[in-house]
Amino acid sequence: MKSEKENNSSKFKPEHRKIMKKPGTAPGTLVFTGQKKVDAIKIRRTIISGDSILSDIIDLAEMNQLSASAGMIWLDIIGIHDPEIIERIGKYYGINPLILEDVLNVNQNPKYVELESGNFLSMQSFYYDPDLKKIDKQQISIYFNEKVLITFREDDPPEFQPIYDRLNNGKNRIYNRHPDYLTYAVLDLIVDKFLEASQYLDDKIEELEVKIEKHPDNHLKQEIFYFRRSFLVFLKVIPGIREAVLKMKTSGNEAIHAETKAYLADLLDHTNQLYNMADTYNEMIYGLYDLYHAEINYRTNNIIKTLTILSTIFIPLTFIVGVYGMNFRVMPELEWQFGYPMVWLVMIFFTIVTLIYFRSKKWI
Repeated sequence: MKSEKENNSSKFKPEHRKIMKKPGTAPGTLVFTGQKKVDAIKIRRTIISGDSILSDIIDLAEMNQLSASAGMIWLDIIGIHDPEIIERIGKYYGINPLILEDVLNVNQNPKYVELESGNFLSMQSFYYDPDLKKIDKQQISIYFNEKVLITFREDDPPEFQPIYDRLNNGKNRIYNRHPDYLTYAVLDLIVDKFLEASQYLDDKIEELEVKIEKHPDNHLKQEIFYFRRSFLVFLKVIPGIREAVLKMKTSGNEAIHAETKAYLADLLDHTNQLYNMADTYNEMIYGLYDLYHAEINYRTNNIIKTLTILSTIFIPLTFIVGVYGMNFRVMPELEWQFGYPMVWLVMIFFTIVTLIYFRSKKWI
Protein backbone atom coordinates (compact mmCIF):
# COMPACT_ATOMS: atom_id res chain seq x y z
CA MET A 1 0.00 0.00 0.00
CA LYS A 2 1.31 3.45 -0.91
CA SER A 3 1.99 5.95 1.81
CA GLU A 4 0.08 9.20 2.21
CA LYS A 5 3.03 11.10 0.80
CA GLU A 6 3.28 8.93 -2.33
CA ASN A 7 -0.46 9.23 -2.95
CA ASN A 8 -0.30 13.01 -3.04
CA SER A 9 -0.54 14.36 -6.58
CA SER A 10 2.38 16.72 -6.15
CA LYS A 11 3.98 18.11 -9.28
CA PHE A 12 7.41 17.27 -7.90
CA LYS A 13 9.15 13.94 -7.82
CA PRO A 14 9.69 12.80 -4.23
CA GLU A 15 13.06 13.85 -2.89
CA HIS A 16 15.56 11.20 -1.90
CA ARG A 17 17.33 11.55 1.40
CA LYS A 18 20.40 13.71 0.92
CA ILE A 19 23.78 12.00 1.04
CA MET A 20 26.28 14.09 2.96
CA LYS A 21 30.06 13.97 3.11
CA LYS A 22 31.54 12.51 6.24
CA PRO A 23 32.41 15.31 8.70
CA GLY A 24 36.12 16.06 8.76
CA THR A 25 36.76 14.98 5.17
CA ALA A 26 39.66 16.89 3.62
CA PRO A 27 38.74 19.68 1.15
CA GLY A 28 38.88 18.48 -2.44
CA THR A 29 37.92 14.90 -1.56
CA LEU A 30 35.63 13.71 -4.33
CA VAL A 31 32.41 12.17 -2.97
CA PHE A 32 29.29 11.76 -5.07
CA THR A 33 26.29 12.88 -2.98
CA GLY A 34 23.47 12.02 -5.38
CA GLN A 35 21.62 9.00 -6.71
CA LYS A 36 22.99 7.02 -9.66
CA LYS A 37 20.72 7.83 -12.61
CA VAL A 38 22.56 6.23 -15.56
CA ASP A 39 24.16 2.80 -15.86
CA ALA A 40 27.47 4.09 -17.23
CA ILE A 41 29.03 7.49 -17.70
CA LYS A 42 28.79 8.67 -21.31
CA ILE A 43 30.97 11.35 -22.91
CA ARG A 44 29.41 13.12 -25.88
CA ARG A 45 31.98 15.10 -27.85
CA THR A 46 31.05 17.96 -30.16
CA ILE A 47 33.72 19.76 -32.19
CA ILE A 48 32.75 23.01 -33.90
CA SER A 49 35.22 24.42 -36.40
CA GLY A 50 33.95 27.10 -38.73
CA ASP A 51 30.93 25.66 -40.56
CA SER A 52 31.80 22.05 -39.78
CA ILE A 53 30.56 20.10 -36.80
CA LEU A 54 31.43 16.66 -35.48
CA SER A 55 29.39 15.01 -32.76
CA ASP A 56 30.03 11.51 -31.41
CA ILE A 57 30.32 9.40 -28.27
CA ILE A 58 33.89 8.82 -27.09
CA ASP A 59 35.70 6.76 -24.47
CA LEU A 60 37.61 8.35 -21.65
CA ALA A 61 40.89 7.30 -23.28
CA GLU A 62 40.06 9.27 -26.43
CA MET A 63 40.24 12.58 -24.57
CA ASN A 64 44.02 12.46 -25.00
CA GLN A 65 43.47 12.71 -28.74
CA LEU A 66 41.56 15.99 -28.51
CA SER A 67 43.47 18.94 -29.84
CA ALA A 68 42.81 22.56 -28.99
CA SER A 69 43.51 23.46 -32.62
CA ALA A 70 40.57 21.33 -33.76
CA GLY A 71 38.18 24.17 -32.94
CA MET A 72 35.71 24.68 -30.14
CA ILE A 73 35.17 21.49 -28.17
CA TRP A 74 32.12 20.65 -26.11
CA LEU A 75 32.29 17.62 -23.83
CA ASP A 76 28.90 16.68 -22.44
CA ILE A 77 29.50 14.34 -19.48
CA ILE A 78 26.32 12.37 -18.81
CA GLY A 79 26.52 10.68 -15.41
CA ILE A 80 28.72 11.83 -12.53
CA HIS A 81 28.39 8.91 -10.13
CA ASP A 82 32.01 7.70 -10.60
CA PRO A 83 34.44 10.08 -8.81
CA GLU A 84 37.47 8.41 -10.44
CA ILE A 85 36.32 9.24 -13.97
CA ILE A 86 35.42 12.80 -12.98
CA GLU A 87 38.84 13.16 -11.36
CA ARG A 88 40.61 11.98 -14.55
CA ILE A 89 38.64 14.47 -16.65
CA GLY A 90 39.48 17.23 -14.19
CA LYS A 91 43.21 16.42 -14.20
CA TYR A 92 43.33 16.41 -18.00
CA TYR A 93 41.82 19.91 -18.20
CA GLY A 94 43.45 21.27 -15.04
CA ILE A 95 40.23 21.70 -13.08
CA ASN A 96 40.80 22.33 -9.38
CA PRO A 97 39.72 19.44 -7.09
CA LEU A 98 37.60 21.88 -5.08
CA ILE A 99 35.60 22.55 -8.25
CA LEU A 100 35.29 18.83 -8.96
CA GLU A 101 34.03 18.43 -5.41
CA ASP A 102 31.22 20.88 -6.25
CA VAL A 103 30.47 18.94 -9.44
CA LEU A 104 29.84 15.78 -7.43
CA ASN A 105 27.83 17.58 -4.75
CA VAL A 106 24.40 17.55 -6.37
CA ASN A 107 22.98 19.69 -3.57
CA GLN A 108 25.33 22.55 -4.48
CA ASN A 109 23.78 26.02 -4.61
CA PRO A 110 24.01 27.83 -7.97
CA LYS A 111 27.19 29.86 -8.33
CA TYR A 112 29.75 31.30 -10.74
CA VAL A 113 33.50 31.06 -10.05
CA GLU A 114 36.41 32.43 -12.09
CA LEU A 115 39.50 30.21 -12.22
CA GLU A 116 42.99 30.57 -13.65
CA SER A 117 42.33 27.82 -16.19
CA GLY A 118 38.72 28.74 -16.95
CA ASN A 119 35.34 29.51 -15.42
CA PHE A 120 32.90 27.35 -13.48
CA LEU A 121 29.13 27.46 -13.12
CA SER A 122 26.94 25.25 -10.98
CA MET A 123 23.20 25.21 -11.69
CA GLN A 124 20.13 23.37 -10.48
CA SER A 125 17.91 22.58 -13.46
CA PHE A 126 14.18 21.97 -12.98
CA TYR A 127 12.18 20.61 -15.89
CA TYR A 128 8.74 19.10 -16.40
CA ASP A 129 8.57 15.38 -17.16
CA PRO A 130 5.42 14.91 -19.32
CA ASP A 131 5.48 11.12 -18.92
CA LEU A 132 5.46 11.12 -15.12
CA LYS A 133 3.68 14.48 -14.93
CA LYS A 134 6.19 15.62 -12.35
CA ILE A 135 8.80 18.33 -12.06
CA ASP A 136 12.23 16.69 -11.90
CA LYS A 137 15.58 18.29 -11.16
CA GLN A 138 19.23 17.64 -11.71
CA GLN A 139 22.44 19.55 -11.15
CA ILE A 140 24.29 20.82 -14.21
CA SER A 141 27.89 21.96 -13.76
CA ILE A 142 29.66 23.93 -16.48
CA TYR A 143 33.38 24.52 -16.99
CA PHE A 144 34.59 26.61 -19.92
CA ASN A 145 37.56 28.59 -21.22
CA GLU A 146 38.53 30.00 -24.62
CA LYS A 147 38.48 26.63 -26.40
CA VAL A 148 36.64 24.08 -24.29
CA LEU A 149 33.21 23.70 -22.74
CA ILE A 150 32.51 20.82 -20.36
CA THR A 151 29.05 20.14 -18.97
CA PHE A 152 28.50 17.64 -16.18
CA ARG A 153 24.99 16.20 -15.88
CA GLU A 154 23.45 13.59 -13.60
CA ASP A 155 21.08 12.22 -16.22
CA ASP A 156 20.30 12.47 -19.92
CA PRO A 157 16.74 13.84 -20.22
CA PRO A 158 15.81 15.48 -23.54
CA GLU A 159 16.25 18.98 -22.12
CA PHE A 160 19.58 19.50 -23.97
CA GLN A 161 18.19 18.32 -27.29
CA PRO A 162 17.20 21.84 -28.50
CA ILE A 163 20.87 22.89 -28.35
CA TYR A 164 21.97 19.86 -30.37
CA ASP A 165 19.16 20.57 -32.83
CA ARG A 166 20.43 24.13 -33.26
CA LEU A 167 23.93 22.81 -33.88
CA ASN A 168 22.71 20.37 -36.50
CA ASN A 169 20.47 22.72 -38.46
CA GLY A 170 23.51 24.60 -39.81
CA LYS A 171 21.98 28.07 -39.36
CA ASN A 172 22.56 29.44 -35.89
CA ARG A 173 24.76 31.81 -33.93
CA ILE A 174 26.79 29.03 -32.30
CA TYR A 175 28.97 28.66 -35.38
CA ASN A 176 32.04 30.90 -35.38
CA ARG A 177 31.41 31.67 -31.71
CA HIS A 178 33.27 30.75 -28.55
CA PRO A 179 32.46 28.42 -25.62
CA ASP A 180 31.08 31.36 -23.65
CA TYR A 181 28.20 31.70 -26.13
CA LEU A 182 27.48 27.98 -25.96
CA THR A 183 27.54 28.34 -22.16
CA TYR A 184 24.99 31.13 -22.51
CA ALA A 185 22.85 28.82 -24.69
CA VAL A 186 22.92 26.16 -21.95
CA LEU A 187 22.01 28.70 -19.26
CA ASP A 188 19.24 30.12 -21.42
CA LEU A 189 17.82 26.63 -21.86
CA ILE A 190 17.95 26.00 -18.10
CA VAL A 191 16.07 29.24 -17.40
CA ASP A 192 13.52 28.46 -20.15
CA LYS A 193 12.90 25.07 -18.54
CA PHE A 194 12.36 26.85 -15.22
CA LEU A 195 9.79 29.10 -16.87
CA GLU A 196 8.12 26.08 -18.47
CA ALA A 197 7.98 24.30 -15.10
CA SER A 198 6.48 27.48 -13.60
CA GLN A 199 3.45 27.08 -15.86
CA TYR A 200 2.73 23.69 -14.34
CA LEU A 201 3.14 25.17 -10.87
CA ASP A 202 0.52 27.72 -11.80
CA ASP A 203 -1.79 24.91 -12.95
CA LYS A 204 -1.18 22.99 -9.72
CA ILE A 205 -1.99 26.01 -7.54
CA GLU A 206 -5.22 26.55 -9.48
CA GLU A 207 -6.04 22.84 -9.09
CA LEU A 208 -5.53 23.03 -5.33
CA GLU A 209 -7.70 26.14 -5.09
CA VAL A 210 -10.54 24.28 -6.84
CA LYS A 211 -10.09 21.29 -4.51
CA ILE A 212 -10.21 23.56 -1.47
CA GLU A 213 -13.47 25.08 -2.67
CA LYS A 214 -15.07 21.71 -3.46
CA HIS A 215 -13.84 19.31 -0.81
CA PRO A 216 -11.38 20.50 1.86
CA ASP A 217 -10.31 17.56 3.98
CA ASN A 218 -7.27 16.33 5.89
CA HIS A 219 -5.84 14.57 2.82
CA LEU A 220 -5.91 17.83 0.88
CA LYS A 221 -4.19 19.59 3.78
CA GLN A 222 -1.33 17.07 3.58
CA GLU A 223 -1.14 17.50 -0.19
CA ILE A 224 -0.74 21.27 0.22
CA PHE A 225 1.93 20.70 2.87
CA TYR A 226 4.04 18.39 0.67
CA PHE A 227 3.59 20.63 -2.35
CA ARG A 228 4.80 23.65 -0.37
CA ARG A 229 7.86 21.76 0.91
CA SER A 230 8.75 20.68 -2.63
CA PHE A 231 8.27 24.20 -3.96
CA LEU A 232 10.76 25.57 -1.42
CA VAL A 233 13.47 23.48 -3.16
CA PHE A 234 12.46 25.15 -6.43
CA LEU A 235 12.35 28.61 -4.85
CA LYS A 236 15.66 28.66 -3.02
CA VAL A 237 17.84 28.07 -6.12
CA ILE A 238 16.43 30.93 -8.20
CA PRO A 239 18.26 33.80 -6.41
CA GLY A 240 21.51 31.87 -6.87
CA ILE A 241 20.89 31.48 -10.61
CA ARG A 242 20.20 35.19 -10.96
CA GLU A 243 23.35 36.05 -9.01
CA ALA A 244 25.48 33.64 -11.08
CA VAL A 245 24.22 35.11 -14.38
CA LEU A 246 24.85 38.63 -13.07
CA LYS A 247 28.43 37.76 -12.07
CA MET A 248 29.12 36.21 -15.45
CA LYS A 249 27.67 39.24 -17.24
CA THR A 250 29.77 41.74 -15.26
CA SER A 251 32.93 39.62 -15.33
CA GLY A 252 36.07 41.01 -16.92
CA ASN A 253 37.32 37.53 -17.82
CA GLU A 254 38.78 37.29 -21.32
CA ALA A 255 36.89 34.07 -22.01
CA ILE A 256 33.60 36.02 -21.89
CA HIS A 257 33.26 38.22 -24.96
CA ALA A 258 31.32 41.45 -25.31
CA GLU A 259 28.86 39.95 -27.78
CA THR A 260 27.98 37.21 -25.31
CA LYS A 261 27.47 39.75 -22.54
CA ALA A 262 24.68 41.33 -24.59
CA TYR A 263 22.87 38.00 -24.59
CA LEU A 264 23.61 37.54 -20.90
CA ALA A 265 21.88 40.86 -20.23
CA ASP A 266 18.75 39.46 -21.89
CA LEU A 267 19.12 36.25 -19.89
CA LEU A 268 19.38 38.31 -16.70
CA ASP A 269 16.01 39.86 -17.54
CA HIS A 270 14.57 36.36 -17.84
CA THR A 271 15.99 35.35 -14.47
CA ASN A 272 14.47 38.49 -12.92
CA GLN A 273 11.14 37.51 -14.46
CA LEU A 274 11.54 34.01 -13.07
CA TYR A 275 12.39 35.40 -9.64
CA ASN A 276 9.28 37.58 -9.60
CA MET A 277 7.09 34.70 -10.74
CA ALA A 278 8.52 32.37 -8.08
CA ASP A 279 7.98 35.04 -5.42
CA THR A 280 4.35 35.37 -6.53
CA TYR A 281 3.87 31.60 -6.48
CA ASN A 282 5.38 31.48 -3.00
CA GLU A 283 2.81 33.95 -1.72
CA MET A 284 0.02 32.06 -3.50
CA ILE A 285 1.11 28.71 -2.02
CA TYR A 286 1.29 30.17 1.48
CA GLY A 287 -2.12 31.67 0.77
CA LEU A 288 -3.48 28.17 0.09
CA TYR A 289 -3.35 27.45 3.81
CA ASP A 290 -5.26 30.64 4.57
CA LEU A 291 -7.78 29.73 1.87
CA TYR A 292 -8.06 26.20 3.26
CA HIS A 293 -8.70 27.39 6.82
CA ALA A 294 -11.09 30.09 5.58
CA GLU A 295 -13.08 27.45 3.68
CA ILE A 296 -13.11 25.14 6.70
CA ASN A 297 -14.27 28.03 8.92
CA TYR A 298 -16.92 28.99 6.38
CA ARG A 299 -18.27 25.45 6.24
CA THR A 300 -18.15 25.16 10.02
CA ASN A 301 -20.01 28.45 10.39
CA ASN A 302 -22.66 27.23 7.95
CA ILE A 303 -23.10 24.06 10.00
CA ILE A 304 -23.35 26.07 13.22
CA LYS A 305 -25.80 28.47 11.56
CA THR A 306 -27.98 25.58 10.40
CA LEU A 307 -27.94 24.01 13.85
CA THR A 308 -28.75 27.39 15.42
CA ILE A 309 -31.74 27.88 13.10
CA LEU A 310 -33.02 24.40 13.88
CA SER A 311 -32.55 25.02 17.58
CA THR A 312 -34.36 28.36 17.36
CA ILE A 313 -37.31 26.65 15.70
CA PHE A 314 -37.52 23.53 17.81
CA ILE A 315 -36.75 24.91 21.28
CA PRO A 316 -40.16 26.76 21.49
CA LEU A 317 -41.90 23.70 20.00
CA THR A 318 -40.22 21.51 22.57
CA PHE A 319 -41.38 23.91 25.29
CA ILE A 320 -44.99 23.64 24.11
CA VAL A 321 -44.82 19.86 23.92
CA GLY A 322 -43.11 19.77 27.33
CA VAL A 323 -45.82 21.90 28.95
CA TYR A 324 -48.64 19.71 27.71
CA GLY A 325 -46.72 16.61 28.57
CA MET A 326 -46.80 17.43 32.30
CA ASN A 327 -48.92 15.14 34.45
CA PHE A 328 -51.03 17.71 36.28
CA ARG A 329 -54.57 16.63 37.07
CA VAL A 330 -56.10 20.03 36.21
CA MET A 331 -55.23 21.10 32.63
CA PRO A 332 -58.43 22.34 30.92
CA GLU A 333 -56.91 22.26 27.41
CA LEU A 334 -56.55 18.51 27.64
CA GLU A 335 -60.32 18.13 27.92
CA TRP A 336 -61.01 20.49 25.01
CA GLN A 337 -61.95 18.63 21.84
CA PHE A 338 -59.96 21.07 19.65
CA GLY A 339 -56.92 21.14 21.96
CA TYR A 340 -54.79 18.71 19.96
CA PRO A 341 -55.28 20.31 16.50
CA MET A 342 -54.92 23.77 18.05
CA VAL A 343 -51.48 22.87 19.44
CA TRP A 344 -50.45 21.67 15.97
CA LEU A 345 -51.73 24.88 14.37
CA VAL A 346 -49.81 26.99 16.89
CA MET A 347 -46.57 25.05 16.29
CA ILE A 348 -46.94 25.16 12.47
CA PHE A 349 -47.76 28.87 12.57
CA PHE A 350 -44.75 29.60 14.77
CA THR A 351 -42.45 27.58 12.47
CA ILE A 352 -43.67 29.40 9.34
CA VAL A 353 -43.34 32.84 10.94
CA THR A 354 -39.81 32.00 12.15
CA LEU A 355 -38.71 30.80 8.70
CA ILE A 356 -40.16 33.92 7.06
CA TYR A 357 -38.33 36.11 9.53
CA PHE A 358 -35.01 34.30 8.96
CA ARG A 359 -35.54 34.55 5.21
CA SER A 360 -36.22 38.29 5.41
CA LYS A 361 -32.92 38.71 7.30
CA LYS A 362 -31.18 36.55 4.64
CA TRP A 363 -29.94 34.16 7.27
CA ILE A 364 -31.16 31.24 5.19
